[in-house]
Amino acid sequence: MTRHPGSQAFIRYLESVFYDFVSPIDEVAWSLWEEGEDTPDAHQTLENFFLLTAIYFSNIDNNVSDEEIAFIADIKGWLCNYNDDWEDFSVGDIRSYLAELAKHEIYRELRVPGIVVYLQIYDNARGTDYATQAKTMFFRFANAIVKADGQISPAEQTALANYKELLFNYHLDEDPQSEQAGATLQYTEKADDEPKNLDALLTELNSLVGLDRVQNDVAQLVNFLKVQQMREAKGMAVQPLSRHLVFYGNPGTGKTTVARLLSQIYKSLGVLSKGQLVETDRAGLVAGYVGQTALKVREVVNQAIGGVLFIDEAYALSTGGDNDFGREAIDTLIKMMEDNRDDLIVVVAGYTDKMSAFLQTNPGLRSRFNKYLEFDDYTPEQLVQIFELFCKNGGYHLSSSTSDDLIRLFSVLYETRDETFGNGRLARNLYEMTINNQANRIVSLPQVNEEILSTIEEIDIPGMADMQNIR
Repeated sequence: MTRHPGSQAFIRYLESVFYDFVSPIDEVAWSLWEEGEDTPDAHQTLENFFLLTAIYFSNIDNNVSDEEIAFIADIKGWLCNYNDDWEDFSVGDIRSYLAELAKHEIYRELRVPGIVVYLQIYDNARGTDYATQAKTMFFRFANAIVKADGQISPAEQTALANYKELLFNYHLDEDPQSEQAGATLQYTEKADDEPKNLDALLTELNSLVGLDRVQNDVAQLVNFLKVQQMREAKGMAVQPLSRHLVFYGNPGTGKTTVARLLSQIYKSLGVLSKGQLVETDRAGLVAGYVGQTALKVREVVNQAIGGVLFIDEAYALSTGGDNDFGREAIDTLIKMMEDNRDDLIVVVAGYTDKMSAFLQTNPGLRSRFNKYLEFDDYTPEQLVQIFELFCKNGGYHLSSSTSDDLIRLFSVLYETRDETFGNGRLARNLYEMTINNQANRIVSLPQVNEEILSTIEEIDIPGMADMQNIR
């Protein structure tokens, strides 16, 4: 069967991004499915959702063209890694195959790929941006299918617009069908079997944008621990040190990412036995009935033993008044920190002023947290760097005049910021709005090549009015 000429460019794009998703998808699947026999395989999951997307968009007009079939065959062959098997398929064979699958309800409903949900779970835990990259990949795939025959019908144009809206406005915590809706997702990262190299971890930490102060503090902490280990090896007295930490700073400043790296750094130093990160907040620790809160805290802490327990917006534990179960959570947490002090590190994080008040609510808290890391807001220049990283990871690049426009926009947002300033989250939201705008701009163009698909123009950058609700 004749290969579709446009498929090779898309396959090159897939080759540049596809395997980045495999490990995160597998990791979340292993965690949520407890590595049972039915645990989804990342490759199979990706293939299924590409096929679902292909069948839906090729059947928009109830007339699958030969060009669309050739394109789908190439992509499915690449995904399955058995291109040769498709050599024997005629256009009619593949048309029949797609038509048979299209009869099933699952292929007639436009939906967010399950991969996006898995990757958003991973992003929430690690501060990464794989879900946005996957949204971009699936939209580009749908766009390529409907344009495979060199034209786009009004029905296909509407379907693409609807898919774009569905993909880029989807957020896990707003999904009423999700079991995690209305609650914080508690996700335990799969710990590495072997410690990572300390130098590699510190290099990764030092590569993060806008965290100079934190990077310096962590370097000092690592040096202190190394020296204490040297003294201990020689039988000398060592300085006792509480290893629990307070992270001060506004949202989106990289606190979760640093906590993840810190857990692995401590493991590489032999301070922790496993090096996993368990992230939670008030909703993951406090129950609504007498006696249940202590059980919830014990369950979460037990998951974190051997690694780091990261409690976001920890001050919320002390804001409910005298009869609130948050105080029970604090008391239970302090006891478990003491009982497991040799193999557990707790990091509490949140706004600077609120965290200071939180530590004063219980005498045991202040004595156990004596190391503070302050996360500064990102400058406009740093926000542009972060935006450009999102673009690079998503397969986009900026036109020559776009960086200046970004600097101006971020400067205004920075100068008018308050404690809700989103920092890295703001850069991510702006990136998502930008590629949304780019999609709207190019979706109806009669001819779209790889350069057009991957270039962000100045006109794609949202204006101030669009940014008011996403800071």
